Amino acid sequence: MAKLLNPDSSNWTNLAGTYGYVAPELAYTMKVTEKCDVYSFGVLILEVIVGAHPGDLIATLPSSSLEMRLLVKDVLDQKPLPPSAYIQDKLVSLMKIAFICLADNPHSRPTMCAVSQLLAS
Repeated sequence: MAKLLNPDSSNWTNLAGTYGYVAPELAYTMKVTEKCDVYSFGVLILEVIVGAHPGDLIATLPSSSLEMRLLVKDVLDQKPLPPSAYIQDKLVSLMKIAFICLADNPHSRPTMCAVSQLLAS
């Protein structure tokens, strides 16, 4: 989770985090921000939907997520029974939120407050 530090201080540390959950910009900025947490949350959403770490799925995402066409059945964990139409709609909404959270550019990611509002709607 992002640490709240004095913005005027100089704080250096080693990169810490679980591979696959850490936002890509951390490798070169070493700056932990709320947007890093948003990225990790997007990974977590997809992991819950897919039933495993979605590393391969994330790697295939286009850099511009404006045009994203995936079928729920292509990413959904196939072990349980297929979901109802209502649940499929909710899953699509969650996947859209996850993809927004996974934007390559941290400035394109929403705040966690905005994510919370999207989840509540």
